Amino acid sequence: MTRYPWWKYLIILVVVLPSLFYALPNFYGWHSAVEVRAPAGTLLPPLATQQGWLQAAGIPVTRVSSGEKGSTFFFPNNDAQGLAETLLQNKLPANAQVILSQMSAEPDWLRSIGGKPVNLGLDLRGGVYLLLRVDTDAVIKHALQQDSGSLRTFLRHRNLQYLAVNMTGPQSLAIEMENPTVAAQAQKAIAGRYPDYAVVLQPNAVLKISITPDAASKMKDDALQQAIVVIRNRIDELGVSEPVIQRQGADHIAVQLPGVQDTQRAKSIIGSTAQLEFKMVDDQANMAEALKGQLPAGTALFYGVHGAPYVLYTNTVLTGRYLSNASAGVDNNSGQAIVNVSFNNEGTRIFGDLTTKNVGKRMAILLDNKVVTAPVIREAITGGRAQITGFSDLKDASNAAIELRAGALPAPVHISEERTVGPTLGQDSIHDGVMAVVFGMAFVVLFMTLYYRAFGLIADVAILVNILAILAVLSIMGGTLTLPGIAGIVLKIGLAVDANVLVFERIREELRLGMSTRAAIDAGFKKAFATIVDSNITVLIAALVLFQFGTGAIKGFALVLTIGVITSMFTATMMSRGIIELALGKRRVQKLYI
Repeated sequence: MTRYPWWKYLIILVVVLPSLFYALPNFYGWHSAVEVRAPAGTLLPPLATQQGWLQAAGIPVTRVSSGEKGSTFFFPNNDAQGLAETLLQNKLPANAQVILSQMSAEPDWLRSIGGKPVNLGLDLRGGVYLLLRVDTDAVIKHALQQDSGSLRTFLRHRNLQYLAVNMTGPQSLAIEMENPTVAAQAQKAIAGRYPDYAVVLQPNAVLKISITPDAASKMKDDALQQAIVVIRNRIDELGVSEPVIQRQGADHIAVQLPGVQDTQRAKSIIGSTAQLEFKMVDDQANMAEALKGQLPAGTALFYGVHGAPYVLYTNTVLTGRYLSNASAGVDNNSGQAIVNVSFNNEGTRIFGDLTTKNVGKRMAILLDNKVVTAPVIREAITGGRAQITGFSDLKDASNAAIELRAGALPAPVHISEERTVGPTLGQDSIHDGVMAVVFGMAFVVLFMTLYYRAFGLIADVAILVNILAILAVLSIMGGTLTLPGIAGIVLKIGLAVDANVLVFERIREELRLGMSTRAAIDAGFKKAFATIVDSNITVLIAALVLFQFGTGAIKGFALVLTIGVITSMFTATMMSRGIIELALGKRRVQKLYI
């Protein structure tokens, strides 16, 4: 009987077998794929029909899978993938989504029982990196513009006469009151009603209103968090697998989109504000005078998507926040691309009242402050549905529908930095990284085998299991492997050997002191354990600090290093000891070749 307790062998099996299973999907590689999805209510042709189209066009398909969200076609190369995308876009309904992607080639049976590969980072898989700056100052300006109308209503209800309410800066406005007495009363009333505003009484009965620093800070922070949610929703609509969306600093958002091939479309959808507004058109205004800047009170000049000018009332009668759905389509009568929008219950009521009271008048529909269309209201619309026209093509309408479904960004977003990594460069990085791991492992195996003989082979098995365990943990936790992460694996191979070297050298020392083989092995593992723990805890602390304060590539390196420290302590002590005891069994070994 072996002297190693059976429950320790059980722990080894519980750790090693799942590690082998969850690491297995990483060895199947990635295939070019096209995903076909359809919004709710859209009927797609049968899967067999879609396969027939591809077969008739001579496009090779390696595998097909289907699920609740739609179907996925796998192809042997990117050329076949591109041809399939063009074909399916032409054959499928107008609002169906045809998405290019890179997907794991693991078999369905492995996926069905929970196996999945490690997510590859941007530097390995290719894609786009965007650093977005959210214009948080515009949020405060917009809030003041909105509140200027409510301030007028508030003062009228309090019978406090005012002469004018004007914006005096991006974060302040001025109210001209009738006289200083009324101004003092208004100051007290506004301060009580609007605690987020600082109200200062200036000469000539003017109230200067500005947002307080605390309120401004909270408003900017809320805007940034809302922008992250909206961007994530839009990326989900694009069908990007495992995107990385992180706040960076006070007003920036870092976005990584691995596997994205249509980078221009991704940037357009992510960066568009998608602020949908409904405003009434002032048809009585003189357009010639309006173009010279002479506008009637309460109106402003806006331009359409093709440059046509419109004089609109500044009051927004309805916004996109009342939307429940938006989908692209084609108008049956004109053949033009359109977006069908549906309102929620409150939006249906507001839209119904609006169209009932303004039959015969024109209502402009604006997207990001540009007039998309300005139709005449022919009759009351009480069903809560509307059509938006004026798009150049169906793809333009489809992009707008995605933006509207995901919600409007609270403020304009600007691209501060952009990096695109092609799939070829990513494949080269994977190849070079794998070669680094293979050569590093090969040299370690050769050295350990020559120097420690059979014990070196045991250490090599432990290192191999250690690498598989790192991949398995990354797969289970949904982590992302980057090129620095591969560097962390290579480094961890050396650190894992270090633990075995400490044990083996301790065993050699005990043998030189005259101990028996069994006693030397036992003493070697026990006495080296404390040193192994000390050295690994030091590395673990450094890795955790890097993970906490690092960003991007540093985090990827630190994550792999942290996982590797934990797994190597297990493989270098418990697992190596178990293999040695199992190999010795009940035999009385007189000499160890170590």
